[in-house]
Amino acid sequence: MFKKTMKFVGATAILGICVFTLSYIYVLRTTINDLEADASMEKLRARKYTDIIVGGRDKNLDFDVVEKDTLYNVNYKVYDLPKYYPYYGQKAYENYTAITNRFSKQYKIEEVAHTDEYGFRIYDDRYLIAIGTYFNAPVGTYIDVELENGVIIPCIVGDIKADVDTDANNVYSLTCGCASEFIVDGYKINPYTRGDVSSIFEDWESPVVHIIVYEHNFFDA
Repeated sequence: MFKKTMKFVGATAILGICVFTLSYIYVLRTTINDLEADASMEKLRARKYTDIIVGGRDKNLDFDVVEKDTLYNVNYKVYDLPKYYPYYGQKAYENYTAITNRFSKQYKIEEVAHTDEYGFRIYDDRYLIAIGTYFNAPVGTYIDVELENGVIIPCIVGDIKADVDTDANNVYSLTCGCASEFIVDGYKINPYTRGDVSSIFEDWESPVVHIIVYEHNFFDA
């Protein structure tokens, strides 16, 4: 009976040590992840003093590096993409020919933009994009779209999603469940994207996590 009791006590002690070790590893890993997240945000907040890494400009390269310039010396605000919506990383698009009001700011940007080889509308080496009113970025605002994998997509707001077409907070489209809608030439965009341009560039296949809105606008000049 004594031997059985000792075996039970020994087994319980070993089990306790295993549980403690696993708990310690979990807490340590969580702490490391939190520290890495904090460091990432500190790096993000300091971006105007650093070079900006962007992806997708050249399919032969993983990343291009854009040297810092006066744009990144202006004030900016970082918006975290809310997690409440079933968003899986998709990035929709709209055809620029849908912008028909010649007196609108949207149209004025389109007049000076061009279509790149992939079908995206570009101005000042930035992608034209439509976002919701949640981000307080009127047409012409310079923004960066940051992905979960660290890729930065430089953009300009070329259109605003109508509140009636977005969720209650005016972030995500009701039809496609995405917060970013790139403006494209419908005749040149790859039809196999099936409404999601993420697949055009390998390093775009990652969810949007932040929208960085700069106090710099196309119409300021």
